[in-house]
Amino acid sequence: MGHFVNKYNVDCPKGAVRVILDGSIMHKGQPVTAGSKMLEGFISPITATAVTKLEKADIVIVGSAKMDEFGVRGLFLTDKHDTIVCEAVEAIASGAADVALCNDYTGAIGAAAAAQNLFYMHPTYGSVSRYGLISAVPSMDQIGVVCKSIEAGAHILSIISGFDEQDGVMLCKDQPTGASGAGKLRVGMPHGMGEMVSQSVSAIFDSCDTVEIALEHFDVCEQVMHILCCAELSASISRYDGIKFGFRAEKYSDLEALYKKSRTEALGADVKFAAIVGAMVLSEGNYSKYYDHAMRIRRRMKNALDFQEYDAVLAPNAHLARLCGLPAVTMPSDAGALTLIANAGCEETLYSILRKS
Repeated sequence: MGHFVNKYNVDCPKGAVRVILDGSIMHKGQPVTAGSKMLEGFISPITATAVTKLEKADIVIVGSAKMDEFGVRGLFLTDKHDTIVCEAVEAIASGAADVALCNDYTGAIGAAAAAQNLFYMHPTYGSVSRYGLISAVPSMDQIGVVCKSIEAGAHILSIISGFDEQDGVMLCKDQPTGASGAGKLRVGMPHGMGEMVSQSVSAIFDSCDTVEIALEHFDVCEQVMHILCCAELSASISRYDGIKFGFRAEKYSDLEALYKKSRTEALGADVKFAAIVGAMVLSEGNYSKYYDHAMRIRRRMKNALDFQEYDAVLAPNAHLARLCGLPAVTMPSDAGALTLIANAGCEETLYSILRKS
């Protein structure tokens, strides 16, 4: 099976685009576990809207990829140069598929893609339906694309984007895609980024003007992401109780014991740790100190972005894009993974910059 947790026996016409799904995206009648023993044996009751749109466009779904439990491992990388092993990314790198659909709420999948000389294209929050995606961090969950080229990723995103009444946070029925603008595009470089960017990466922006900018609270971006991700993940996994679906422990004395045993036996150490941290920051004594404070900083980060001054921002990680719901492309470079971020709805601005490189 290699990279696959479930490989479909499908005929691929010559020249067909082959798509692999990460293990949290549902395809009716197929097993889906989000990498967790808690969902062992669970069969998708529905097909994700994004998958339905691909099938209508004659894109071939070749199977689903193995993944770490609920995608949480990306929260616990201790060094900016560390990367997770993402089987969906490995499938593209090995040629087992051409494109992957993934939910990269931590930015770790994008970093893994860049390490394999691939791109991760993350759309504006609410522009791609999450119906049929197993939720982990609702305010940052969004289906994106691992691809070999900007053109390939843009094509897939053009198919899966668009209003879906089955997702309550879609932006609007006629979501704009942004415009490339007239003349040179401007890329904002946070203070210090110039020292990180090698000459080979600088060549990407030869067709752009660059301006040095200050990003408010960018130094605590990762901490804010950790607090909010853990809080939301804690709430999301509370639905897994051993009653309605998924794993159920044996030999329990009462309902509370069933909850405890099922979660203890089925959830991994990283998920348990994230859930404990989440419960702590949401507790009565810590809510204002941690969760509410992180939410306020998140709002200030978004308000501090001035897309009148620049068309896109280059950042050393994807946290800002995820926190602010903005479209982004994480790309390979000699300096490691770098993420280009645009204003909401302005994916085409990113494509225009990177296509000129």
